[in-house]
Amino acid sequence: MRATLSDRRPGHRSRLWRYLASMLTACALLAGTAVPAAAAELMRVTFVRHGQSLGNASGSIDSSTPGPVLSELGYQQAEAVAGRLGDKNFDGVYASSMVRTQLTAAPMSRYLGLPIVVLPGLQEIEAGIYEGTPESEASSGYMLAPLAWGLQGNLDARIPGSIDGHEFDARMKGALKEIYDSGDRNAVVFSHGAAMMFWTFMNVDNLTSAQKMELLRASLRNTADVVIEGNAEDGWTLISWDGREFSQQRTFGAEIKLHQRTLRQQLKAVSQSIRTAFASKDPATIATALNQGISEAKFSMIKYQRAVRAELIERIGKARSTATSQTAVTATTSTAGVQTAGATAAAPVTDNEEPVADKVSRKRDSSARDDQRRPTISDDSSSEVEDAVDSAADDRDESSREADEAAEAEAESDISAEESGTESNEKSGTESDEKSDAESDEKSDSAESAADSDRDTVSSDS
Repeated sequence: MRATLSDRRPGHRSRLWRYLASMLTACALLAGTAVPAAAAELMRVTFVRHGQSLGNASGSIDSSTPGPVLSELGYQQAEAVAGRLGDKNFDGVYASSMVRTQLTAAPMSRYLGLPIVVLPGLQEIEAGIYEGTPESEASSGYMLAPLAWGLQGNLDARIPGSIDGHEFDARMKGALKEIYDSGDRNAVVFSHGAAMMFWTFMNVDNLTSAQKMELLRASLRNTADVVIEGNAEDGWTLISWDGREFSQQRTFGAEIKLHQRTLRQQLKAVSQSIRTAFASKDPATIATALNQGISEAKFSMIKYQRAVRAELIERIGKARSTATSQTAVTATTSTAGVQTAGATAAAPVTDNEEPVADKVSRKRDSSARDDQRRPTISDDSSSEVEDAVDSAADDRDESSREADEAAEAEAESDISAEESGTESNEKSGTESDEKSDAESDEKSDSAESAADSDRDTVSSDS
């Protein structure tokens, strides 16, 4: 039977072997080819230095754990941080193991309804033998090794009685990895001045040596913020340093996507907690989860809306500020040109001088050209921003029209004053001429009388 089948299909076995060989070859190729991993997501980290501590107020270096608490000013600064940065819609709040960072993070935690996650790797650089020494002497002691890490790349330098650059870098990177692994992509991290400064110097890819020296001289004030973006695989980029921008701002659309991701993650967590409650089949647990979930979902929507509104306000404010600055520069340049022309030669007033109304018209045309040179938000921004900027531009145009009308009214007033002055001068001149003629007639009559008298006298003498 087998022989008969083989005789009927002589090519069957060879085709089968070819098929198996091709499958094995494909499997070998797939096994030898690395499957590309998903690209690492960007993570934004907003470092915030703690508020003023009692150690700062005393002027002494204190890197001990848990360390001193905040001063009265420090508590006020902590509240101000929540007001200044709260609407960034952070998806995680982190602090070091030192109490001063946790106290600074507390108002932000309450504002966002998020817990404070403590990560020991974020703590201040240990001072070693320089613990308790005056902060004013740090540059010649405590800071020598960190300066070598951040400016020279010498991570082997060690603080006497403390750590070297390798240990410090690994500690901070470990903390950031924990944040990344948690799923947060827009975290606010409360840390310390030296730790924030020197780790940023050591890891961002867009700072020159000159810029590092400039930032080093300025130092970081209490509650100053440093924003970086990136990840462990692709590296890190400095976005801003205490308000000074070092990288191009994300488009409005990209910012909204970041906030939408935060919203999705928070709603996903709510959904998961409700599913877990239903799995328990306990009515009380289910009811509690539903009530809490609805409340958290509403609050997440509120935070998202606040973030979008704050982003719009910030961008419109920057656009107006830029437009105002350019308008001021243009006005200063125009004024300087007029003053130069006036100093070169004072033009005489003639009957052919340009009418004031024409000057006002030309001023209006110049203002229109200035408005055309004012910058607008890029095309990448959403239509909401464009509408808002257009509205702001309409407000500026309305202000320009009011200014033009005021200028025309002032010009008309000047013309009336000139005409009135001319009539007054003409009238005064006429009266003066008439008075002069009368005086001349009187003098002539007197002269004639004197002449007659002289003639009479001469006649009499004769």
